[in-house]
Amino acid sequence: MSSSQRSEGSHAFFKKYISNKNSLMDFITRFNRALRHQRHNELVADHIDMNENPKVNTTWPMESQMVKLYTKKKWLEFQSEMIESHSYYVQQTFTEVASTVYHVMKFQSSSSSKPRVLMHDKQRDYISCSCRKFEFEGIPCRHMLAFFRINQVFHLPDTYILKRWTRDAKVGAIYALGEQNVIDDPNSEKYLMSRHSRLSYKASVLVDDASLSNERITFLDEQFDCIYKKIQEMSISTTCSDRSQRKKSIDETLGIIDPFVVRTKGCGKRLKSSKDKSTSNSRLCHGCGHRGVSHDKRNCPNLQQGVSSIRSNEDNHHISLDDTYEPNLGSIAGSNNMR
Repeated sequence: MSSSQRSEGSHAFFKKYISNKNSLMDFITRFNRALRHQRHNELVADHIDMNENPKVNTTWPMESQMVKLYTKKKWLEFQSEMIESHSYYVQQTFTEVASTVYHVMKFQSSSSSKPRVLMHDKQRDYISCSCRKFEFEGIPCRHMLAFFRINQVFHLPDTYILKRWTRDAKVGAIYALGEQNVIDDPNSEKYLMSRHSRLSYKASVLVDDASLSNERITFLDEQFDCIYKKIQEMSISTTCSDRSQRKKSIDETLGIIDPFVVRTKGCGKRLKSSKDKSTSNSRLCHGCGHRGVSHDKRNCPNLQQGVSSIRSNEDNHHISLDDTYEPNLGSIAGSNNMR
């Protein structure tokens, strides 16, 4: 019943904003609007609980106790049940060593109305009512309050006070998720989600409390800036330390040397170029001592140049001799004529 009612309650809430005729974009817009309204109403309720004190109608100490613990909405429900409890009386019907059974009836009830049955467990000192209001809604019913009033129980025991309906319901949330993962694997996805959820909850509580006044907002804003700068410094130092450790680990590793040269299969002689071929095919000239293609003593340019120079010198020498010993043909001819 509880799970089905929870689903019906969420359906009734969203039906105020969403219908089956909305498009996908319209649905997202209306859904976000509904969440904003819900969070705004929650902030308004927190403000009322912190700054308003409901009126107490009786002098019963239990009423003065619960008006300080319950939220205003739950306090009004509890006050209604407490006022109605004065219309009931309690009658013991059956008793045993471990438990006692009571009937709770109205003073002006009709003969056809059935009494409510209270079961008192003596070992646990716990009372349960057949109406199941406490198990269903989380607050003591009028029949239980009538039993407390008749037995002079002036303060409601902690067993019947649920924290979810008190003003301190948002304080001290416990996250057991990831407790074992701290030792096993701190970098696992489940553990990271647990840490993110815990920090998100704390941040949301701070924002909700600070948004009630301008002074708190200014203080929280400054603290957020300081925390952000500190986290940035920590991240930079962590990055530098990681780099140094990585460099140290690289230096400590063994040096990598070149592999041994292995002759591959099918490796033959290197193909020679035309220049190499011409150099290898050159012959040694016995005249000048140099190598060259088609170069030998017979056609050596150096030898040919030397021979031509020698020949030119010899020619020049013959010419000079001819000029020196050439006879004077004119004089010879004149002497002949004179004869």
